[in-house]
Amino acid sequence: MDAVSLFDNDGKVINAEKVKYELVLRKWCNLHPSMEFRCFVFHDELLAISQRQHTQHFPHLTTEGMMYRSYIIDFFDSAIKRRFAGGEIPNYCFDVYIDKKDRVWLLDFNVWGKQTDSLLYDWHELGRFAKNLDEELASQLEIDALDLKHGIEDENDNFVAIQSDFPEFRVVETENEIRQDPLASYRAPIDTIELASNASGKETPSFEAFMAMCEKPSEIPEEDEDDQGSS
Repeated sequence: MDAVSLFDNDGKVINAEKVKYELVLRKWCNLHPSMEFRCFVFHDELLAISQRQHTQHFPHLTTEGMMYRSYIIDFFDSAIKRRFAGGEIPNYCFDVYIDKKDRVWLLDFNVWGKQTDSLLYDWHELGRFAKNLDEELASQLEIDALDLKHGIEDENDNFVAIQSDFPEFRVVETENEIRQDPLASYRAPIDTIELASNASGKETPSFEAFMAMCEKPSEIPEEDEDDQGSS
């Protein structure tokens, strides 16, 4: 969570003076980027899952994605649902990793909102998903009220399980779907950063002097027309 701009679940600013900060350190692990996923939870229901590293295309995610989706659903139902924050926060995001033995590991929790990168979704789209999920849950509650807790009856009075489209599962399926890292636009060569801040501590020219030097005309003499014609 952003320590400078804190928000509660309703988007209201929290008084930073009342926040008790904790430093949490995690053991470094060499994780394969293709097996990291971000999950979005709304009203304690798993709404959507996104490939975490959306700047690359991993072909195996297209063919095995539904299997990974089922692993994440099982993990969410057994280990996270209504357990995160003691069940007091119904909307949130979390990151998971699936290892070579198909075990799911929890990596991190994030707030539900624009402070968290929505990756292969956008927050307006997730808002539409949330609305559709609410309608689906309301429909299921109506069925439960009729004591049909596990589905609806077909013409032969057999129960049919209710199928849900959630969670949406999204990965980069082709090279053309790769998305740029939004933080990449803030990156610059280390030499430029040191010039701007003189962070290296070395006797280097100021940034203004460097820019003035770049604006000077080239010292390489231009070839005259005769030289160009003889070449």
